[in-house]
Amino acid sequence: MSRTEHPLIHSLGEAGELDPYFYMPVSEVNDTGWSPAVALFQAEDTSLRELVMSYGYERWGTTNNHVAASAFIMGYLTRLVYPMVSQYVLKRRVPRVTLENLVFHRTDGRIDATGLRRPQFAVLPNDPAAGHPDAEVLRSETDLYRRLKDWVFKSNLEIVIAALCRSVPASVKVSQNAVAASCAQALHRLYWHVEDKSPVLKAAETFFGDESSLIYRQVSMEVIHHEGKSGFFARRAGCCLVWRTREDKLYCSNCILRPREEQTRRFKAMLERRQPTGIR
Repeated sequence: MSRTEHPLIHSLGEAGELDPYFYMPVSEVNDTGWSPAVALFQAEDTSLRELVMSYGYERWGTTNNHVAASAFIMGYLTRLVYPMVSQYVLKRRVPRVTLENLVFHRTDGRIDATGLRRPQFAVLPNDPAAGHPDAEVLRSETDLYRRLKDWVFKSNLEIVIAALCRSVPASVKVSQNAVAASCAQALHRLYWHVEDKSPVLKAAETFFGDESSLIYRQVSMEVIHHEGKSGFFARRAGCCLVWRTREDKLYCSNCILRPREEQTRRFKAMLERRQPTGIR
């Protein structure tokens, strides 16, 4: 079987055709430039801090450690959470995105890609790929969601957040809210790409309504209709701190620091600007 025929690699490729953010590469054994992700978060704290501060200055022009850490984790989450959420919603699959199964690609010392070391994944018994040697077959939707929490939160993001808070230091609350916002943004994008919206709405209820989850009630999501269009928008229970880097000091459209009515007005303005497609 070629790599493109591997069920997870194939479904990640399909998701990437919908939206490039939903794609995650799998590193080749002989590829150069890739290194284990876990090494960054288990190394001396100074190396992680230097990378985070450099990223924060390059991305947002900041020298504030809390703001730089927010910028860094948002970049990390985009490459990790978007592909994971898309596979969970579209295919009922969970890629094994544990920290020890992730790799970073670097160019001139900068991380420019995040990938899987091995294309392992969890599935339900009715998945056509259930017989694949890289698939872990779970009995129920509940078990699949538990595996998602184990691989994504416990075996990845809790470790990453702890390392950032220890070495940069970062804010626990800002970092946790960034995780939730990233999940919400992935669902926001998915909503516009699928005809059947119900799996997207159900995933939001599952993610943000689970009291045992890292992201419990960190955001609330709702469908907003305006001028014949609809979108799935998130209201954050926290702040990413990016306003500190802006000359106008404006908050993000869904920031907790904006009044609810102002958030809704901005969501509707986004819908007005959105070009019509075959899927509403």
